[in-house]
Order: sequence, then structure tokens, then C-alpha cells
Amino acid sequence: MNIEQLEYIVEIAKTGSLSAASASLHVTQSALSQSVSRLEEELGVKIFQRTHAGAHATEEGRRVLDKALDALHAIDELKDSALNDRNLIQGELDVASFPGVMSLLVKAVSSIKQDYPLLKVNVEESDSRSILEAIRSNRIGLGLIAMYTKDIEKLSGLAFEPIVQGKLVICANKNSPIAQHAAVHPKELLKYEFALYRDNFLEDFLIDYKSTYGELSILFSTNNGEAIQTALNENLAVTIGHDFSFYGSSRLLGEPFVLVDIAPYAQQPMQVGWVKSEKKQMPSLYQLCVNKFKHEFDRNRI
Repeated sequence: MNIEQLEYIVEIAKTGSLSAASASLHVTQSALSQSVSRLEEELGVKIFQRTHAGAHATEEGRRVLDKALDALHAIDELKDSALNDRNLIQGELDVASFPGVMSLLVKAVSSIKQDYPLLKVNVEESDSRSILEAIRSNRIGLGLIAMYTKDIEKLSGLAFEPIVQGKLVICANKNSPIAQHAAVHPKELLKYEFALYRDNFLEDFLIDYKSTYGELSILFSTNNGEAIQTALNENLAVTIGHDFSFYGSSRLLGEPFVLVDIAPYAQQPMQVGWVKSEKKQMPSLYQLCVNKFKHEFDRNRI
């Protein structure tokens, strides 16, 4: 067993297929498959069930993946050995995030605070455009944003580190009729009531959808996540959001929520990632935050 093999199985779990993982890792699919097979043989455990549709972790495989994530996280912490005296580390960590992944960021900074109790940690929630302006004005040092790929390419004076590409999905109560399907055709959405979070991405979706299929039935729109959760809990409506915005509750999905793909439907490519000033070197504290968040994100994603 080696670190490379652990990185391989985590990437396969995240992407859902050997072909996607091999492209992401820049290794051949054959080499990737052989490496995973050797690990499975060494552990005596079938980590993935491989089908034409992709690779999905077995029950035993999920336990191995949890341990692999812990091991890779421990290695990341070793890389941050410059922060090895918890009683001497002080200063401030100012970081912001858009709402969709805030729960994961809170877990990450909570872990940092436990390790370095003298730190002052400031966490801010805002929309991606406001976060960009806050970084440009030096009010915060690091931000998590979600933007269309075409807009990210136009950023000036800022460095963007991608984490994941997102897609819009349906989230519904498991007892909703729509939850009985892995994917739903766009025109079928006209049959359902929606509770929607107000953001630019959904506004773009609604405009595009209306031009092709008609107007969705919207029970309400809101900037309050709890209102949407109540509608889902009571099976009063379904909602639409980017898949990554549900990762923080991935362990609960299916109890009582289910994610359903919208297909076929062409979506604008968009990404989630870290953004910082292009001119400034990232302090060790901020790199630690990036590593901690990655651990939480990967754990919930798989």
C-alpha cells in the first residue's frame, strides 16, 4: 500500500469512474485499474463495484475510503509542519464563502481553531461577486466562490484554484414522485411545485427554461435555507440547486432527501474554487484552511 494508491481510490470515488479519474490524475486507465486491483488484493476487500455506468464504492469500500481520507489528511497536516506549535500560533484568519458550501467551511475552520486556539477566525457569508471585491480591497484574504467558467477566465488581479465543476440537480423528499427517478426530463419539471433559493444561477436557469419549456410552478423563492429545508421535509415542494451545495448534507441524502439529475439539459459550465490576490503569497494559515476544507469536501463528496 502507498500514498499514490490512496489518492487513486479517493479520486475514483469522487469522479464516479476510472476514465474520469485517470484524466484528472494524468495516468492511464490501465495503470489506475491495476493499482486499485493490487490494493484490493492486498486488503482482501472489493473497494469498487465496476460497471459500464462507472465505479461505485461497496460497503466495505466506503470504510476503506474513510480511512484513506484520514490518512491523506494527516499527510497534508505534516506538510503544514511550520505550524507545529499550537500555543505560539496567533493572528487572524479572514475567509469568506458563498452559502452553498458554508457548512463545510465551518467544519474546516472549527478544526483549525481546535488545533490553534489562539487564532482569531473570521468567517463571512456573501455572494461570489462581493467576495471578489472584498479580496481586491484586502478586507479578507481568502474566499470560496462559485462562478461560470467563462467569467472565471476574465478575472484580473486574482488567482483562482478550482475545486469542482458543478451542475444543477433536483433535491426532493424521498417520498416525492420525482425522487423515484435517477434523472428526469426537463419538461417533466412542469408537474412539480418548487421552493427556490434566490441567486443568479437559478435566475439564469429559469429564464432559459421558460424560453424552451414554459414557466415552472414556484411555491416561493427565498434567501433563507431553512425555509427550503422545511418545504423539503414536509414534502411541500422540491428544489433546484448545484450538486455541490448539497455535499454538506451528503451523509443524510436519501434520509430524507434524494438528488435527481436533469437530463438531457445543456448547462453552462461553472466551477467552485478558492480565490486570493494574485500578487500576494498565501500565508501558511490560509493554506491550512484550504487543506482542511479539502478534507471535509472530499469526505462529504464521496
